[in-house]
Amino acid sequence: MKLAKTALVIALTSVGSMAAAESQVTLYGTVDGAVVVNKAKGGDATVSLEDGIAGGSVWGIEGSEDLGNGYSVGFLLENGFAMDSGATGEEGKAFSKQATLSLSGNFGEVAFGRMGGLASYEGTYSIWDASPFGTDYLQAGLGNTFVTGQINNNSIVYVSPEFGGLKIHAQYSNGVEDDTAKWSHNSHYYGLGLTYEIGNLSLAGIVERFDNKSEEDKNKATMVYSLSATYDFEVAKAFFGYQYANRFHTLDQLEDVWVSGKGMNQNAFTLGAEVPAAGGTFKVAANYGFGKVKSADGVVVDDTKLSNDKFNRFTVGAAYEYPLSKRTFVYGWSVYATAGKMFKEKAVEENFKSWSLGLGLHHTF
Repeated sequence: MKLAKTALVIALTSVGSMAAAESQVTLYGTVDGAVVVNKAKGGDATVSLEDGIAGGSVWGIEGSEDLGNGYSVGFLLENGFAMDSGATGEEGKAFSKQATLSLSGNFGEVAFGRMGGLASYEGTYSIWDASPFGTDYLQAGLGNTFVTGQINNNSIVYVSPEFGGLKIHAQYSNGVEDDTAKWSHNSHYYGLGLTYEIGNLSLAGIVERFDNKSEEDKNKATMVYSLSATYDFEVAKAFFGYQYANRFHTLDQLEDVWVSGKGMNQNAFTLGAEVPAAGGTFKVAANYGFGKVKSADGVVVDDTKLSNDKFNRFTVGAAYEYPLSKRTFVYGWSVYATAGKMFKEKAVEENFKSWSLGLGLHHTF
């Protein structure tokens, strides 16, 4: 989600016999919180104050310096936090969301540091635009059905100049967590993407590889192929996404479970729309995925091996966002998630069958 960076801007300009150089630093952020009613299969309905429903709560510092002749250097340092508890983002990281240094010019842009993958929906360099919800709004988000990648350390990305609406995006991580071992023992990430814009149509295609080198077992590399298309009809904006994930090993809903060996395969689809309505914006989307476990060991949860090797999952959600100002909106939503075959088994059913609704407030500064 793009953030409005407005609150504090410091500009420093030096003038001498050389060309003037301007440095600008911006402090920005988002605070988001909501009252949530949630019920999982077989459990009780709960009411809680939750953070980051319509977009994660973050704060960051962004800066750039004009080097002249069309070149500039920039940085972005961003950390997540929980509005409901005040807790910081990922433990041990001052800037858990993004920490990058970049150089741009006529050649395009190159950046180094910690950043989200090309289909992660995280940070500056993610290019997938498949849903009006992105990975937000709990079960309605793509993470409930799709493989949305991750934020990787030790990364470099290149974004080409635009050629008739076409851009090339290439990203590599020398070690998604660390790169202190020899090269062949680090887990690497490789991403290659194309974006194309013509008129009201925007397209993106991404190929990603996670080689899982640092895992103790001999796990196959994960390959993820993602497509997205949006078209702005002016009276409404339509979204479509497709993804094929080959040999992926984890599920957002079962974070402690790692499916070893060949992992799982899945096809997934999403269709959604964003419609201006009564001064606000109405959003709706449906996601569907189906797949099969390829690992000979199957899926084991709490020492229980699930009997079915096929699965499917489906979510549908709607939300309404109403602006109170240019930087603040109030929102409400409702979403339902269900699943079949392997995910209907009692050991995991509550993770895949649930509904939620609530009201929230979102502010950017």
